[in-house]
Amino acid sequence: MYYKLPFDFGHIMEGGDARLSHNIGENIAQHIQLLITTKFGENRFDKDYGNEIWDLEFENSLTDAQWEEQFRQSVNVSIRKYEPRLVNADTTIHAQLVEKVWPIKDYTEVKKKVTIIVRATLADSGEKFSFKSEIFLSPMSID
Repeated sequence: MYYKLPFDFGHIMEGGDARLSHNIGENIAQHIQLLITTKFGENRFDKDYGNEIWDLEFENSLTDAQWEEQFRQSVNVSIRKYEPRLVNADTTIHAQLVEKVWPIKDYTEVKKKVTIIVRATLADSGEKFSFKSEIFLSPMSID
């Protein structure tokens, strides 16, 4: 059994148990999401936990392809190091700019939408595993 994220601290403080997940795939997906959204150095017990995206977020000296490749490699390294339940993990990264128009506030926000796909094999069973997530970076407003 695995803990289910996010933790319901209110329930725990009232004497309840943390919610558990019986699904290893769901637990691995939650862990990958945590690896993706954690900046290097943010985990005070392991400064190498996380990935490079937060250091690359505003990097302007890289082409889009270089940025995607660097992020892809960082996710792969993190999964290999911190997710031993997976083998042969391969990540695909695709970034695109998307606009959100706020008519009431009369401005447009531009964000980088990053699609992350991980395909791997479960180490214990040999089952195929896949994970997909989308994150939004770099809020920019245009008046």
